[in-house]
Amino acid sequence: MRRAVDRLVATIARIATRGLFRSVEVVGFEQLEPGVPRLIVANHFNGFVDPVVIAGALGRLPRFIAKATLWRTPGVPLLLGAAGVLPVHRTVDGGGDNQGTFREVVRELHRGETVAIFPEGTTHDNPHLSPVRTGAARLALDAAHDGVAAMEVVPIGVTFEDKVAVRTRVVVRAGAPIDPASTPYRDAGGEPVGSDDHEAVRRLTDQIHEGLAEVAPDFDDLLDAAEMRRAADVALRSRHLRPLAEVPLAEREALAKRLDRLPPDQRDPIATAAAEYDLLRSTINVRDEVLEPPVSIRVLVVRLVTTALAVFVLAPFAIVGLLANVVPATLVGLAGMAARAPVSKGTNRVLVGLVAFPATWATLAVLDVGDHGLRATVAGITAPLDPLLDLVGGRSGWAASVVLFLALPALGLLAVWLAERASVLYHSYRAVTTTVNRRGQIAGLRERRRALRQLVEDGVAGTDAGPA
Repeated sequence: MRRAVDRLVATIARIATRGLFRSVEVVGFEQLEPGVPRLIVANHFNGFVDPVVIAGALGRLPRFIAKATLWRTPGVPLLLGAAGVLPVHRTVDGGGDNQGTFREVVRELHRGETVAIFPEGTTHDNPHLSPVRTGAARLALDAAHDGVAAMEVVPIGVTFEDKVAVRTRVVVRAGAPIDPASTPYRDAGGEPVGSDDHEAVRRLTDQIHEGLAEVAPDFDDLLDAAEMRRAADVALRSRHLRPLAEVPLAEREALAKRLDRLPPDQRDPIATAAAEYDLLRSTINVRDEVLEPPVSIRVLVVRLVTTALAVFVLAPFAIVGLLANVVPATLVGLAGMAARAPVSKGTNRVLVGLVAFPATWATLAVLDVGDHGLRATVAGITAPLDPLLDLVGGRSGWAASVVLFLALPALGLLAVWLAERASVLYHSYRAVTTTVNRRGQIAGLRERRRALRQLVEDGVAGTDAGPA
C-alpha cells in the first residue's frame, strides 16, 4: 500500500512541477539508480516547492524528513502523512525525542530506500546556503554504523530562475556521492563510527556543506548573483545558440558559480562590466537575445506562421483547458499574493494548488454526467472532447468522468503552452522592432557586450590553465 501511495504522490509531484515551471532541467540523476540506500541532502530555498521538485525529478517519492513544527499548521499534517514525511525535533524549537525518527530512517535505508533531508534546517530567501546542521551527518554515520551496506549521501542542488514568478525555470543537479563509511569515518579497528564520534560528525557536516555548495546557489548577495548570471548568460549566448533560444539554466548556473569563484582581480571587472552592460541595455530597452545571435525577419515570420497554425488547430481544446482551470489558477495566484516573503509564495501556491486543481477537475468530471441543471453548462465547456467521450459511451457513467478528470489537467497545460508561445512571439517582435528603431544606440551596447564576453572568456581560460 505504501509503495502504491508513493508512486501516486510522485506522479502528482511530477505533474505539479510541470505546471509550476515551463522548464525543468535535471542533471546528474543518471547515477541515482533505485535500490541503493541513499540519503539525499538538498538546499532549501523555496519552501514546499523544493520537495515537490525533487520528487518530480526523481520520478519516485523519497522518505522526506521535516521539522516537527510543520505538524502544528492546520491541514498540513494530512498532507505530510500522505507523503510519509518523518518529523524531526530541532533544538532551536525546544528539542524532543528523535530516536523513533532516526530508527525509522535506518530501517528505510536497510531496505534500499531513499531518504531526503534539508540539512540547513529551514527554508530562506538568501542566495547562499545557510549553515548546515549536524542532523544529516549523524543520520548517515548511524546508518553506516548499523550496517547499511553501500550507502551514499548525495547532495542535490535546486536552483530557481525566479522563485517569485510563475512559469519560470528550475534546474535540479545531483552532485558527487559521499561515502559515510569511507576511511575518514572509521575507527582504529576499521569499523564505521556512529554519531557519538563528534569529530566525524563535524567532518561529514563540512563535507556535506562543500558538496551542496558545488550544486546549489551560493552567492554572497543578490547583486553578486545577478552580475555573474548576466555575465554567464552573455558568454553562453554567443556559443552558436539558435536565434531567440534561451541559454540552458544548468549551463548558466554552472558558469556563474565558476565566475563568482575567480580571484577578485578577475571577478570584479566582470561584475562591473555586467552591471554596466545591463544598465545600458535596460535603458534603451533592448533584449540581449536579439543581439546575439542576430534575429532575422525570416525567423520571426516562421515563428509567426507556426504559432498561428498551432493556435488555429489547438485553440478549441486550449479554451476548454482555460475555462476548466481558471478558478483554481486564480486561487493559486491569490495564495501567492497573500504571502509577503518570497520564500512563502511558492509554498502557498503548492498547498492551494494541490487541493484546488484536483477538486475542480473532480467536480467538473462528476457534474458532466447525470441529470441536473449544471450538466448543460459543463457539457458546453467540454464540447470539443465529445469525440473522445464517444469512445467510452458518451457522457454517462464513470468512464466519462475518468476521461474528463484525466483530460482537464492536460488541456490546462496546453492552454498555458499556447499562451506562452504567443507571448514569446509578441515580445520577440517588439524586441526586434525596438532594435531596428534604436540602431544608432546599438553600436555602443554591442561593444560593451563584446568586452564583457572577452572578460568572461579570459577568466575561464585562466582557471582552465590553472592547477587542477
